[in-house]
Amino acid sequence: MADTKTTTTSRRTTRKPAAKRPAAKRRASATTSRSNGTTSPAVKQANKTTAAKRARTTATRQTAAAAQSATKANTNAAKATVTEARSYAERVVLTSVGSVLLTRENVQETFEDLVKRFGSLDSAQKEITRDLKKAERRGATARNRLERQVRRTRTQLERELRTRRREVTAQVKSLV
Repeated sequence: MADTKTTTTSRRTTRKPAAKRPAAKRRASATTSRSNGTTSPAVKQANKTTAAKRARTTATRQTAAAAQSATKANTNAAKATVTEARSYAERVVLTSVGSVLLTRENVQETFEDLVKRFGSLDSAQKEITRDLKKAERRGATARNRLERQVRRTRTQLERELRTRRREVTAQVKSLV
């Protein structure tokens, strides 16, 4: 986002203090306000009006400054929020891009290994067929070995059982 700056200029018309006014004007205002030592009601009213205007102007200026300060604070808070949100969004995007790149590299390595191992489609089919036959032969060999072992164990158990039966029968005959 581009930062845009707006500046406002306000002109203030302030009354110069009596010391900074030309001497002729100072004498003229001094003689009109001190003609007989008392101030007239019209002058008093003018002074009150001037004081009220000054108070309103000061209040307006302070309100504008406070509003400008609040606006700046809100702007800074909004910028901070946007920056934080941008950083989270950036992390999410970078994480997903990184994951995709890692997956791509793993697939590429696996493919390269397969190409090195097989070379072409025909050789891959031949090797896979050879591996399948080899696994089938190993399975058959293991099955045959197990069957032989089971037959041998069964035969041994049958022999032992016959032997014990004969011995028991002989002992029973000798007792009777």
